[in-house]
Amino acid sequence: MSKQERATEDTLDELHSLQARTLLSEIKRKVAAGEDVPPALFAQANKFLKDNGIDRAVIPGDPTSLLDEEVPVFDNVSHMEDFK
Repeated sequence: MSKQERATEDTLDELHSLQARTLLSEIKRKVAAGEDVPPALFAQANKFLKDNGIDRAVIPGDPTSLLDEEVPVFDNVSHMEDFK
């Protein structure tokens, strides 16, 4: 039996790029059609970004800041005694 050849860097780069373009294309298609983007699709995109070390701070006025405004802030310091 021959040892199976590993994929080349170019092949892996192409696959990575295709995955990114496909996720983005599907999200854009849904938005353009006026359809809701399924949470699972956003979860896939978020996982892809996280797995690739992509992260950015929330910028005031950016649509992502709307999420930031809705997420409660937990003051864990004031409740530290609860965990002792």
